Amino acid sequence: MSRRVRLFIGVSISLVLLLTIAFLIWGNTWRMAMANRDYDKADYDRAQERYEDLLIDLPNSPYVFNNLGLSLLKNDQSDKAIKNLKEATGGLEGLKLGKSRKNKLKNEFYYNMGCALYDAAEKIQDQQSQVYYQDALDSFKRAIEADPKDLDAKYNYELTLLKLQQPPSDKSQEQKENEAQNIMNMNDAQYFVPQIKDEEPVVKDW
Repeated sequence: MSRRVRLFIGVSISLVLLLTIAFLIWGNTWRMAMANRDYDKADYDRAQERYEDLLIDLPNSPYVFNNLGLSLLKNDQSDKAIKNLKEATGGLEGLKLGKSRKNKLKNEFYYNMGCALYDAAEKIQDQQSQVYYQDALDSFKRAIEADPKDLDAKYNYELTLLKLQQPPSDKSQEQKENEAQNIMNMNDAQYFVPQIKDEEPVVKDW
């Protein structure tokens, strides 16, 4: 085999490898963009499917776990959302990012975690809810530490703290529903719910 042929084969193999790598990188970026588009269109079921599919190829991506957690939270599946958001926050330290970018992600991920935990606590309203409220409080605190200017996180922290200071309710379901209806009839009803940002799913170029 001549030197020219060997050189041609070597260049061809290198080109194929580069194209394969580029396809994998941009392919995941495109798939994430499609999932985020579905999320933005409020098609949370389809977004959830796409994020779950991405996790097959990117099983350790905190970006995908965060976005999947957000879609689950929007679909009123707070327990599943908590599980995925825990994976997202747990994977933050392994990211090789600048301090500013990492703090931004910490703020977003822990804020989302706090909202999911708060939502779960509101649903059960028993002794276990205190555990969820405490975990939510810790998450909002971490979000504030990452971004001390985040007023929504501070608001939610104070609201969760108030919930923790109240004794667990032993009222009947009918009483709870009546009180909830009374709150909804008040002009200042917004003060009784956490501030949930219209959070955008994060974007990652792989």
